[in-house]
Amino acid sequence: APTTYSLFSASSTPSRTFNDGQQLELGVKFTSNVAGDVTGIRFYRSANDNAQNVVDLWTTTGTKLATATFTTTTASGWQTVNFTKPVTIAANTTYVASYHTTGAYVATSNFYTSPVTSGPLTAPASGNGVYAYGGSATAGLFPTNSYNSTNYYADVVFRPQLVA
Repeated sequence: APTTYSLFSASSTPSRTFNDGQQLELGVKFTSNVAGDVTGIRFYRSANDNAQNVVDLWTTTGTKLATATFTTTTASGWQTVNFTKPVTIAANTTYVASYHTTGAYVATSNFYTSPVTSGPLTAPASGNGVYAYGGSATAGLFPTNSYNSTNYYADVVFRPQLVA
């Protein structure tokens, strides 16, 4: 199988859990230095999250490229949700990977004070860790707000295009 990359390893864990008592979308801006396919979204699910989650892939202007639903409401920790069809992304272009929760989420503040790089993927430092209040358990919302360079443990599964 082709190699896939994500920003974070299974050992990356958040420092705190929160529940804002309202629906919100939490995400990460990322780029790849090579073209390829995003096959799905990874996210670290709070043990206090008891509703289904929608995951989304966006352009930086808020166009939704793909969405999928995670329905295992008893799971916690890192979860991977695959898209029905992989989404091809361009090299050196910023995208947003996000997940929706009914209120419970995880976070580590002052995380994106410097870029995070893993293989071809980079999560830039500036204004990263994005969120938006609203949306629903069936329809995500484009996250654009940022606070304290916080990591909300949204991630991506990326498969570089094979060079012929």
